[in-house]
This record gives sequence, structure tokens and C-alpha cells, in this order.
Amino acid sequence: MNSEMQNAATLFLGHHFQPIRLEHQGLLQDYLRRYPQRVSGYSFASLAAWAEPLGVMWSRVAPECLLLSRALGDAGERHLLQPIGQPTAACCSGLVAEATTLPYRLKMLYVAKSYLEQNAAFCARFSPEEDRGSANYIYLARDLAELPGGNYAKKRNLIAQFVALYPDWEAVPLDARCGAHCRDVLLAVAHGDGSHPDDPSLRVELRALDFAMENFDVLEQSGIMIRVGDRPVAFSIFERQNADTAVVHYEKALRDFKGLYQMVNRETARVIRAAGYHLINREEDLDRPGLRQAKLSYFPLEMYPVFDLTLNDATAVT
Repeated sequence: MNSEMQNAATLFLGHHFQPIRLEHQGLLQDYLRRYPQRVSGYSFASLAAWAEPLGVMWSRVAPECLLLSRALGDAGERHLLQPIGQPTAACCSGLVAEATTLPYRLKMLYVAKSYLEQNAAFCARFSPEEDRGSANYIYLARDLAELPGGNYAKKRNLIAQFVALYPDWEAVPLDARCGAHCRDVLLAVAHGDGSHPDDPSLRVELRALDFAMENFDVLEQSGIMIRVGDRPVAFSIFERQNADTAVVHYEKALRDFKGLYQMVNRETARVIRAAGYHLINREEDLDRPGLRQAKLSYFPLEMYPVFDLTLNDATAVT
């Protein structure tokens, strides 16, 4: 992985792909803003933060089409992520023709429902499978900020208990200087959940967090940190996803503070709502039962579907 990411470019499907770097922000962000996505991973900050650990690369194959790819598994396979923009028919046919020469069946991963609908002819050459663990949880910002009515009575009660137990709590804006504190909180949460310090998924998450915090301002991130006394105990990181939606990339809280997760969720939503966003995307649950239950307990407005596509064996190349 590391040797590949150090290369200037990788030839894949007949196109030269290069690693995502900070200096590509202007070009890539232009595509992502002209073609706003509803799936959380398609922001420059998210793609750049995960580029090195996941081998994410990009190639501009047409004036209005950006291809993204990533490494997958230990066999050296590379697959597509959902293209951004408007691929031409010739581009699609060329990709399929190249894909048939691979020693494995090409996948197109993390594909939004809207992409399937808008690119039906191209996607018909693939077999889709809904990825429930990657479905994005979309909420009304007002609901998470106010916790109204009977649905949220337990959340309000837990927040009241937190305030009573920890009257010296405060929520402060996050900035790049908070990186070490965020890392400490993430590690404490992971270890409390039973993760070993050498767990590969934990190492990858730490690398992505470090990148996000080291480039916090350049990546146009926002967030809050909650302290009890002088101790950082929770944080969130979020950003603009599109004109009416903010996406929360991180939300971590020490579990031995009762009501803290509910508090950081509410305080984050209040900041997002005050910034003028109508919706909050809290990303996916990764098929983790506890995380799924927690996200469902906030009554999402919508579960936005995500699909993985696999190239058909008998695809006709035209």
C-alpha cells in the first residue's frame, strides 16, 4: 500500500490514477461541489483523510467526469468508487472493456441510489447489491437540536442527568490545536470497546483523524469539544455536505460519563442548525449492532441507500 501511494500514478482501466493530496483540493472540490453528493464519503476532506490508509486515487477522464478508485483486500486488487460527474457513453464502454481484461471481477463501491437512477445504462452492466451497513442516516437538524416530544424523552432525561452529575461541563469550538485531545478520546473509547492498540481498523481510523486535525482549517472542518472541568471527554467533527446538509464525520465520547453521548450529539446539532443547515447526515452504522441501535434511536428522517456493484460476467462491450 505505502509503495503504491508513493508512486506518481497508477495505470488502471486504461487511465492514470494518482493519489489524492492536499494540492488537489481546488480541482477535486470543484467537481464535488458542482455535483453535490448525498453519501457522506464524497467530500474532499473525507477522501483525502482516508486516501493513504485505503489507497484512494483519482483520475479526470472527461471534462465532466472524475473517477475514484481504491485498493481492496490483500491480493492487490483495485476497484472503482462511484464516479463523480457525468461520464460519457464512450467513457463507460471503455471502462467496461478494460475491466474485462482484469484477472478479477471489477466492483464499483459505495454507489448512491441516485447514481443508479441517473446512469441506468452504465449500471445495467453491473449487478447491484444494497449495502445496509453503508446506508446514510439523515436527520432533521431541528429534531437533534431540540429533542422534541415523546420520542426523545429518554435523551432529554440522560442529558439532565449529565448536567446534574457534571455541572462544570462546557462545550467549546474545536480547532487544530485539539488534535492530541481528540486522539486521546478516540483511543479511550476504542480501548473501552475492547479494541487492541494494534487493531488494523483502529490504526486506520487514527491516521484519518490525525490527517483531519492536522489540516483542520485547510479542509474546512468544524466541530466541538466537551470538557468536564479541564478534561476533554468528547468531540465531534463535521463539515458542509451540500447547501442544506452538514455531515458529522466523528462523534466520540467517554462511556463512563452518563449522558455524554446524548450531550455531544445535541450540542453538535445546535451548532449545525445555528449555521443554517436543515439536515444532518450522521453517516453509516457499518453493520455494528450497537451503533445501528444508537442511530435508529434518534429517529432518522431517511435511510439513504448505498450499493456495491459487481461487473456482470457476460457484459457485452459496445
